[in-house]
Amino acid sequence: MPIYPYQTREVRDLAWACFSPPLLDTASLQPGRSDITNCSLPLTDRRRAWLESLDRDARPLLEHLSRQPSRRLGLYFEQLWHFFLAQDREVELLAHNLPVRAGGRTLGEFDIIYFCRRRQSHIHMELAVKFYLGHCPEINPGEPGQWRHWLGPNTRDRLDLKITHLLQRQIRLGDTTTAQELLASLGVVNLQREIEIKGYLFNSIAHPLPPPPGFNTICPMAEWIALPQLQRKLEMTRACSYVTLPRAMWLGGFQRCPSIGEIAGAELPASLALHIAQSQRPQLVAALDASGREISRFFVTGEHWPHNV
Repeated sequence: MPIYPYQTREVRDLAWACFSPPLLDTASLQPGRSDITNCSLPLTDRRRAWLESLDRDARPLLEHLSRQPSRRLGLYFEQLWHFFLAQDREVELLAHNLPVRAGGRTLGEFDIIYFCRRRQSHIHMELAVKFYLGHCPEINPGEPGQWRHWLGPNTRDRLDLKITHLLQRQIRLGDTTTAQELLASLGVVNLQREIEIKGYLFNSIAHPLPPPPGFNTICPMAEWIALPQLQRKLEMTRACSYVTLPRAMWLGGFQRCPSIGEIAGAELPASLALHIAQSQRPQLVAALDASGREISRFFVTGEHWPHNV
């Protein structure tokens, strides 16, 4: 995983949210169509200098986040993007979370509308941050990967459902007459479309799957294990310590902080067994080096996940 060398967690999260490799190659999700792409705003030297400046004085970012505090990771992710697009010289953020309504009902919502000065184009961008665990014990050797085999920790979220919703509904909102009239009132015409999905895939140690179609191979594939396999995983990892990551810290790489207690490898199985028994959900764990920096991450599930969720 990319580790950004910033001391402020929110700045690390900002860098990860906006500039880490996308989880999926958007253009490959619909064979034969190339009108939807990934975001085209790379980490340039100017943007790197901007992040370094923010790390020295993060007050503008922290003040932005404090205006709409949220425990929902997806909203936090979107707020990081709003801050970047509002600050960047190359773009103009025109609208975000823009609802389209007709006849008293909401047809949908644009995640982001921005103008790219370099391309001289208006862009409709849909955002998502996702964490999926691969699960399909009966898969045959050589069988190609399938989106439906990748489940969110609570299993109600599935990669195939998310991709279908993004491609067939969210990114097509601008095709409706009502949406076009709303955009025209903002001076927006001839939209380009982008979908940017960030996150991690976690493959099963017991039953590894081939990656799903469109997986960006630049992104490292992480792992998930059931509790009975944890001791073997710890012997292979040989980290100096571990932390069970709160959901708010699932984005950028973890670095030691006073508010999060570290756990020795010998104590981790009992701690996780208690946590999973109480929450009935998989837990994301970060393995740390001697300096307290994350070197890898993995999910630990109950023995019978996903059937007990």
